[in-house]
Amino acid sequence: MKICGLDVEKLTSLYFDRIHRAALLMSGNAWDADDLAQEVFLIVANDPTKFEGRSSHYTYLYGILLNLERRLRRKRRMHQEKTEKLAQRQDGPTAAVAADVPVVSEEWKRSLWSVAAELPDGQRQAIVLRFGEELPYQEIADILGCPLGTVKSRIFHGLGTLRKLVAESPGQLREIPRELGDAQSDVI
Repeated sequence: MKICGLDVEKLTSLYFDRIHRAALLMSGNAWDADDLAQEVFLIVANDPTKFEGRSSHYTYLYGILLNLERRLRRKRRMHQEKTEKLAQRQDGPTAAVAADVPVVSEEWKRSLWSVAAELPDGQRQAIVLRFGEELPYQEIADILGCPLGTVKSRIFHGLGTLRKLVAESPGQLREIPRELGDAQSDVI
């Protein structure tokens, strides 16, 4: 199946690893990353006519990934709220953790990415695309569908929020790695 001169199989072989890595940084869970990355390429394969060629192929793929990841977060948040309400109504001890609660590795919990997961969506997405995927600001703006200045602002404020969260975190992280701390001057 061809998409603007590039078939889906080739598109998958070229970009699957990058999309999977971004999904892993966003979700912190290997199973969710697998599902998200596969779903990105299923969406493209099921309706290749949606790609209009106004952006690069991987910009288009990242856009799909961000939408899917946002949907997954919303779904999880709703599920968590329902579970908490149900637990509050129960008189007895709470049940064991549900099987569909994501298992997150201890290494990820101690990483900067777990702290970045607490950022608001716009800041988190900009931080992941800039520092996880090392994309230039203009490509991030294209992926997120916002002006370049907005991307720079989200990264600037996201780094500031990360500093606060890291300082408050009881975990092993004590400071933002130097390459991220120095990056704040790049934003301005």
